[in-house]
Amino acid sequence: MQEPATAPWDLSISDADLKKLKAGLEPRDQDDKWRVSVTDQSQSGTIAVHVARSGTGKELYKLVLKPSDGGSSSGSGAKINAITWEQNKGGIRISEEQAKKEVVIITRRNLECDFDALPEYDVSDLWNHPAAQLEAN
Repeated sequence: MQEPATAPWDLSISDADLKKLKAGLEPRDQDDKWRVSVTDQSQSGTIAVHVARSGTGKELYKLVLKPSDGGSSSGSGAKINAITWEQNKGGIRISEEQAKKEVVIITRRNLECDFDALPEYDVSDLWNHPAAQLEAN
């Protein structure tokens, strides 16, 4: 990332979403636009989920997850502790709110994550950035 920013998130996710994020996504062909990979940061007890464009390999988002202790048989999921994102997408400034929305849209569409605690977002929000809107004269 050329202009990264990091913000706390504190979002609880289900075991099912944790498994989907950890499984990642390898593009099968040119139509697959995203790659999701995971690095285990066992020293800190966290997992980093990297979301990159498959064609360029450019990482645009990184989520830092802290798995729960897993004391119950039904599982206990994880917390997304933080998000790091590329703030400058071709001259368009990406806010924290927009970055969080985008990574949720991408992982819902490509990994079928639910993120039950969050509302549904319009997929067009991924490309229609408020910062890119031009005022009519």
